[in-house]
Amino acid sequence: MAINVIKFGATTQNRWRDTIGIQRALNQAKKGPITVYIPPGTYHIMKALKIYKGTTLILDEGATLLRKGRDTLLKNGSSLRRYHGYEGHGYIRIHGGTFDMNGNEYPYNNTAMCLGHAREVEVEGVTVKNVVGGHGIDACGLDGVYIHNCQFLGFYDVKGDRSFSEAIQLDLFVKGAFPKFGRNDGTITKHVMIENCYFGNSHEGNMHAWNRAIGSHASRVDHFYETVVIENNVFDGMRDYALTPLKGKSTFIHNNVFHRCVGGIRYLGVHQGKNAWTLDGKTQVKQGGEGFFVLQNTFIDIGPKDTMHIRSHKVAPHTDIEILDNTYAGNCAPVTLTAIQNITLKTDKNMPKIKEKQIAYKKQI
Repeated sequence: MAINVIKFGATTQNRWRDTIGIQRALNQAKKGPITVYIPPGTYHIMKALKIYKGTTLILDEGATLLRKGRDTLLKNGSSLRRYHGYEGHGYIRIHGGTFDMNGNEYPYNNTAMCLGHAREVEVEGVTVKNVVGGHGIDACGLDGVYIHNCQFLGFYDVKGDRSFSEAIQLDLFVKGAFPKFGRNDGTITKHVMIENCYFGNSHEGNMHAWNRAIGSHASRVDHFYETVVIENNVFDGMRDYALTPLKGKSTFIHNNVFHRCVGGIRYLGVHQGKNAWTLDGKTQVKQGGEGFFVLQNTFIDIGPKDTMHIRSHKVAPHTDIEILDNTYAGNCAPVTLTAIQNITLKTDKNMPKIKEKQIAYKKQI
């Protein structure tokens, strides 16, 4: 079943009518899987839209959801419900259009799309722009994420205290990680592909490029971001490390372009602080990741932070790291490698200085 939001009251002229009209259309998914179509025009959104299980949301190429308030634009849950595991509103597809957080007019910290506790979420061909403080997409506790052919344009750090904000955050449900809804039961995001996306600046008002493009903030003992593939993307002018994954199993960073970013890739294990605790908060454990592959990427003028910074702890090293067939151009900061067991490294032409510490079983090509 396909429905048009205009038939449910959206007008492109009034923030109440637009918000309520689109929400009425999305509510039809409570009866079963549905396709919701948003035709060309600018729709003024003053309260977060809720998207439900089995929804395909299609925005015309000329359609924009424009934030007119302090809230997020879209979320797949409600604070009144206690979602757990991957059993929330999943099997969602969001295609096309622009999600404009309107940060120059509404400079309030929030995230464009808040998606959690669910299986199988796809975001395709979407432009997310002009975010203040938060994220473009917060993907927390999702099993099966496919984000492709999207643009993430423009970020504004109003107070200068959001250097850690990513355009796409991959996270797990623990206290403080995802404030919108759901139980803090340790559900972690896994099986992720992010490809053919562009991360940069919208060049509108106070906006600048993102601080970070893709990364994670939280970890717990024996919780790993599993099978994350980041390929064929462009990271243009990131103001911190472009990629900041935490310990995972099978992370592939392939065929991306890092252009004039303050840092390239930072990959950390955990050895202290809240991220080194078990979920129940009773035991602290040092832990590294397993399987991290940096293949056939291009790094252009990276610095002053490292082009790559891969670090764990000597009693809990990262294992099975491969850095192969990458290209370096211009002035690139060092590659720092600390506490790694089993690393394969190809010293490519123009590779920047390598700093090594606590490396075991290294194979150099």
